[in-house]
Amino acid sequence: TRPASGCGGCSGNRFFHSQDVRMNLFLGVDRKMKNEIVAKLNEELRLEITSERQVVYILVEVRKMLEQQDTLDGFPALKLCCDWVVHPKLCGQGAQDVLKRFDNYESEYLNTGLSPANFEPIHGFATHRLFRTELVASLAPHGVDAQVLSSDAYWQAFIRQYMSVIRDCPLEARDGKTQHVAQVSGIAWPEDQMAIFPGKFVIQWNWKLKDGRERQTKETCALI
Repeated sequence: TRPASGCGGCSGNRFFHSQDVRMNLFLGVDRKMKNEIVAKLNEELRLEITSERQVVYILVEVRKMLEQQDTLDGFPALKLCCDWVVHPKLCGQGAQDVLKRFDNYESEYLNTGLSPANFEPIHGFATHRLFRTELVASLAPHGVDAQVLSSDAYWQAFIRQYMSVIRDCPLEARDGKTQHVAQVSGIAWPEDQMAIFPGKFVIQWNWKLKDGRERQTKETCALI
């Protein structure tokens, strides 16, 4: 006996076939979009970094690709740095994690007088070491040629423009999230001052305390 019209195996097969078609179309669009982003990134990374625009463009495209591939949350330092270039201030979870490092340092400093240079939880962030490591690791599986990021000269040029973008964009503490620190921001030293560190790029990190004091000492500097 044949199934009644509109019932049984045939209509079910048509349903699953249409679902497969839609899924294949979606995956095709997804692959096309990823390939376009990869091509754009490879083209931009071949160029010398000379402007803020290039850095913002690269990080926006990186973030877009990683979010599309559902891998962005696996690179928290990179995610924070991508977000930082497109917001006037940050107070999300990534920002709070960084503020907590400075807050923990401030507690240690009040107890022992320890220098920030000797407080490892700050060092990885302040030198942008984690940013660089995660940027390279995030791009490699997707066909982006990230070899240029291993060049210190390229990375210094990249960070010079990056710091210019985020100069007036602080990380701000939420109520109750920190004990001492209210805000963290960074600036790049002018080139004429960097002569005392030949071949290095100098970033100075400043943080405001909740009682209004602001720590601005050479001890907060990081060499790139």
